[in-house]
Amino acid sequence: MKKTFRSTCLFSAGLIVSALSACGGGDDVSPSGAEASAPAPSPAQPAAQAACRPNGNFAYSGSASQVAANNGQLAVIVVPSLPSDVSKGRHMTAPNAPASSQVQQTSGAFTTLASSAAATDCLGLDHGTVSEIQSVGTDVAIGRWNQAKDTDGNTYTSQQGVHYAVGTPLSLSATSGTLACTQLIADTVASNDGGATGTLGTSSATLDLGTRTLNNLSLSINLANTQYALTNTQAPLNGVSTTGQLSVQSVVVGHDATQPLIAVGYSATLPNTVGIGGVMVLSCK
Repeated sequence: MKKTFRSTCLFSAGLIVSALSACGGGDDVSPSGAEASAPAPSPAQPAAQAACRPNGNFAYSGSASQVAANNGQLAVIVVPSLPSDVSKGRHMTAPNAPASSQVQQTSGAFTTLASSAAATDCLGLDHGTVSEIQSVGTDVAIGRWNQAKDTDGNTYTSQQGVHYAVGTPLSLSATSGTLACTQLIADTVASNDGGATGTLGTSSATLDLGTRTLNNLSLSINLANTQYALTNTQAPLNGVSTTGQLSVQSVVVGHDATQPLIAVGYSATLPNTVGIGGVMVLSCK
């Protein structure tokens, strides 16, 4: 069965306020195949954000390079796949956030994420697993917190979690033309209710350098043996677009303005009312 719905050009460049709540998950986390590790020493910590940097017990699955900062800044996307009824506003879309406000472990996993240096703009992993850790060189890393507890006090199962992408901020120099964007890496499509997880098979878009928008974004998702095609006609770069069932967050990252990477976070409510979310990285050439 294939189900399709399309988003149109109605956008807002503000932050999405969405879901992060408790559902399932326990305090003891020792997943099969994941290697537990103590956190690596972190750089000088903003005093206001100490609560987001617990000395927790973490387990890791995958690995990533250390992400390179640009003038002390990192680009950050955070997408919770958790119920929306007790939202704590933990969606983050920050094209330039202080690198000192993030914590990346030696495994490449990020265990503290922040959209600014303010105490209220950060979220930490109290304990649990960072899975699907992947990177594209030192340009961007992604991962998902699951079977975990965060510093908001929420716990979540392996089917839920907090998706993130952290990359090197990149300014685009060209002011005209288009680039074709294809998927490089992506994480699991997680469900808000802790039900079945899915996969992002393919994704593509066109980067319009004149309008600074990501056009005709197309996602092909398989969830519980059902195919869903999600589309968004136009989404602003380094911002947020939400309309109907689909919300899109994006930041431009990388080191080559002629071949930028776009880190994309997405969340949607499927026709069967299940809420889903994930992150991916597109390569544009």
